Parts: sequence; C-alpha cells; structure tokens
Amino acid sequence: MPSPTFTFLNHAGFLLRTDHALLLADPWLDGTVLNDAWSLLDRSTHTARLIAELNASGLPVFIWCSRAQPDRLSTPFLRRFRAEFRGIATFLYRQGRDWRLQGELRRNRFAMAECPDGQPRTLARDLRLTAFANGEGDSWCLVRCGRRTLLHLGERALATRAACSAAAARMRKANIRVDVLLTGFADMAWCGNPDDFAQREAAAERGIERLALQAETFKPRLIVPVASFARYSRVDNAWLNHGRRTPVGVLEAPRLEAQRGLIRFLQPGARFDLEFDSPASLAAQHEQALAHWMRCWRDRPEPLPRPAQATVAELKEAFLRYRERAVERLHGLPRLLERLRLLRPLVLALPDLRQTLELSYLRGLRLLARDAQADVAMCSGTALYLLRAEDGFDTTYAGGCFWVMRGSGLSAFGRFFLPQRMGRRGLDRQRPWAMGNALLRATLEWAARGIRTALR
Repeated sequence: MPSPTFTFLNHAGFLLRTDHALLLADPWLDGTVLNDAWSLLDRSTHTARLIAELNASGLPVFIWCSRAQPDRLSTPFLRRFRAEFRGIATFLYRQGRDWRLQGELRRNRFAMAECPDGQPRTLARDLRLTAFANGEGDSWCLVRCGRRTLLHLGERALATRAACSAAAARMRKANIRVDVLLTGFADMAWCGNPDDFAQREAAAERGIERLALQAETFKPRLIVPVASFARYSRVDNAWLNHGRRTPVGVLEAPRLEAQRGLIRFLQPGARFDLEFDSPASLAAQHEQALAHWMRCWRDRPEPLPRPAQATVAELKEAFLRYRERAVERLHGLPRLLERLRLLRPLVLALPDLRQTLELSYLRGLRLLARDAQADVAMCSGTALYLLRAEDGFDTTYAGGCFWVMRGSGLSAFGRFFLPQRMGRRGLDRQRPWAMGNALLRATLEWAARGIRTALR
C-alpha cells in the first residue's frame, strides 16, 4: 500500500494524497491578488495543471480554505475549478463570526462541509482534519494523514507562547504528536511607511520568534515553511518588501539555531513521502529549494502601476453610494456612532490629486485645505476602489497601499470602515445579533484604548 505524500504547490498551498482521497489546501497558483497588490515570488505554477492532476487522480477531493482572503481563496481558481474539474469535490471551512468564506463558496455553488471548532472530521479512511479558530475569520488545522499528523498554522496562528502552550496542552490531552509543522516566517501585513525600516525589521524578527516558539512547543520531526512566498507588487507598496527575511536569512537567524536541522524548504512541485522521508532524506531537495527561492528573491520585476487616477467627482459619487449602502444595511448605525463620537470622520490625503478630503457618514465628502492633517494617504485610484468595492477596506489594508499620516491614523482608518467590514463579513441586518455583538465589542475596545492612552 503506497504511503501518503505531501506536495508543496506554492505560497500557502499544498496537496496531500492518500489511497482514498486528496486534500488540497489554500490554492493560489497564478495571477495577482488584492487589486494587484500581491504577486507570487515563483510565477511558474498554473491552476490548469493542478486541476488536470486532480481530474486524473480519480479520487474524491477535499479543499481546505483557512480564511476568506484571496491568497487562500483565489477567485480565478474558483472560477476555473468550477469550469474544468470533473470529479467529486467538497470545500471545507470553519465557521466563525466571518461569513465571507461560506458566502463565496455558496455563490459558486460548491459542495461544502463545515468543520466545527476542535471536532475531527473524517474525510476518508486514512484522512482526518480538525479545524481551530484563530481570531474571527482565520483558522488553523491538524491533519491526520495515514500514521502522520500535520499541524498547519500558516503565517498568523499561534503567535504567542501562551497560545502555543494552550494548543499543545490540548494535543497532549488527545494524545496527538506533531510530525510535520507547516508554518510561515514572513507575515504579509502593512508594517510602516516607506521610511519605517526599523518597524519592518521588528516585524521580521517577530516572524522568526514565532517560528522558534512553535518549534520549541510542538517539537515536530520536520518543519516546512509555507505562506511566505509572495511579494508586494505595486509601485505604491513595494517598499514593504524591504526588511523581509529571505529563506537563507531565516536559516541564519541565531534564534533558530536549534531548529536548523529540522527546517526544510521546498520549491513548487516538490513531493515527499510522509511515512518514510525525514529531514536527512530531504536535504538535497532543501538545498535545491534554497537556491531556487534565492533566485526568486533576487529577481525583482518592475512594480505594477497603481490604479488609474480618479477625479474628485468620481470619489464623491462613490462615497455617496457607499454611505447610503452602509447606512441602509446597518439601520443607520454609522450615523448614530458618528453623532455619539464613537466614530469620527476620516481625513484622507490624495497626493496624486494634491487634495485632502474628509469622509463623514453625517456630512458626506468635503474638500479640506491641502495642508490639513490627514489620517492616511493613498493614491486616488486606490481610494476609488476602497469606496466602490465590497472588499475595499480589506483589500487596501492587506495590500498595504497607503501611508499613515499621524499616530492614530491607522486605527481611525479601520474604525471608519468598520461598517463596510461588517457588511463584508455578513454582520449586517441579516444577522442583527451578530452585528450588535461585533459593534459592542469594537466600542468597548475603542473605549479601553482611549482610557489607557489618557492614563499614560
């Protein structure tokens, strides 16, 4: 009987194959995501090849989606999969307070199976998945594949010693030993303006510390880095690549000296036997992968252009529609919150237009003096996408295509677009209790931060 195999696909994606089923995780194999803000370091992989392999297998396919972000749930992949896949497929997800993932899968009419938090779901005789929450919309999972257990954390889950210890205690209680740890070393997140190099260095150090903590806590026999193989690809966010650790930089980090012999990088398409392969047997693949990824890191294509310039008139029309939609979907709450000063207007600088705008749920869009103190700055085309698209804030924030203009600017940005984020996550008038709970928690968090700031 053949042993189960692991194939690294690209970025966060991988494929597990057993005698009875295939498990595909977080497939993003080609194209850009987040309005061209991210691209893959290795651009040689293709969705069409993967779907052809799945069709040829003749096995049931399960697809695990850890969160509703395009690098994990790529819309082009979904469209192509729906058109070209010929077998039996079930999408797996963990339901939290974020309904985006379920909604996207339902819109595409895919067969779905919810994985309740902490409860094992048997996919086949030799394949079982257990999902756990990481915040509201993110997940991590344990996969039992044959006689081996994989812990798939991505680049965000279990980032503190307390979180790792709690998860490890839960596994010990269930008599689970981690054989393979799949984790990231470079979180793709906004971390400072172009001149904030120290902030990006600190973020890189946190990624190394997180990996070391996880390795020390779970004591896997093999560590495979995943979810860290993309780059910021636009001219208005490319600075965020500076200070990120390369694979060689990860291995040279003093904090990871004890784990160096367990870490094995893989290049897209690399496969190993879960039953018999070990860090020693994967040494040659690891060296090839290091050389491959360092070539990808040194290959710096020209940044993609920012979105086309928008006019103030287009922005006014877009904000009018956004405000009407947000107020209607949330029963007038945005205006009420602004009246109560729990939500304040957002001041937005547009350097390409040499304009500064105020966005208000009560007063609409107003032009301010050009030198008025702004919360955040971005190009006008990004601002137009921010206001027009349902995922405008999530895409702009994850893509990092903005600058923070004052200390409170980042929190003001997120707070102002909370109504859009709630609607995007399904926390609108269709789920009033969930919406009320989210608003209450956000309000209490803002109040607590304000009190702490006042007491300093």
